[in-house]
Amino acid sequence: MPIIRKEESLPPRPVVIVLYGEPGIGKTSLFNTAYLPLLLDFDRGVDRSINRQDTLLVSRWEDVQAEEKAGTFANYATIGIDTAKAALDDFLMAYVVKQDYKNAKNKLAAYGAIGDEFKIFVSNRRGENADLVIIAHAKDEKEGDVLKKIPDVTGQSYNLLLRIADQVGYMKTVNNKRTIQFEPTDTTIGKNVARLPVIEIPDESSHDFKTFMADLITNVKVAIREMSEAQREALAKMETYQNEVTECQDPEELT
Repeated sequence: MPIIRKEESLPPRPVVIVLYGEPGIGKTSLFNTAYLPLLLDFDRGVDRSINRQDTLLVSRWEDVQAEEKAGTFANYATIGIDTAKAALDDFLMAYVVKQDYKNAKNKLAAYGAIGDEFKIFVSNRRGENADLVIIAHAKDEKEGDVLKKIPDVTGQSYNLLLRIADQVGYMKTVNNKRTIQFEPTDTTIGKNVARLPVIEIPDESSHDFKTFMADLITNVKVAIREMSEAQREALAKMETYQNEVTECQDPEELT
């Protein structure tokens, strides 16, 4: 892998987006609007979605490994996981226990093994330049006297999702309009690397909805790249100013 010099632009990279919200709000239907999508359906909920796309009905984690070995995922630009809790807490848990029965009694070791397997899966999809959309239901977590909405996954799996994600967005309805809030609030978990505002989801019958997730992913990539460019330019200017200040010989020259 070549070294990227500090004056060079970073190349585009795939992104990981976590979408969470109440059941029935349309998370899977939203994923169906991604570019060349393949949904890994761990929850058997794809039949309730709108505009269904190619779907892998997963019965066990070995199904995912078999398709990976066959090179299936390389044919798609966006991979969806529905839902995170089923994939991580159920299917992957069963898999790591089958691999080592000690994990059945040692939950800490089991979640460590789950994290290792999932990180390999994510790394392989990134290696194929595929974007990942991870869908989760929302659950309440109490922080002091405040109830906070967070993605419904357990323990270390939850921390893993937050760590690998570029964007974590909460889907909710505001004035009968569905929205995605990426910025964290007092009552919702979020992650907003691309600094996106609250996004209103168009009606499912509209033309804009048909490519909504594809457009959202593009906007995230553009925002991240522009932010990186702005930081690079700012650092270059700062270095120039520091050199000029260092070379000043008297107060008038400094002014």
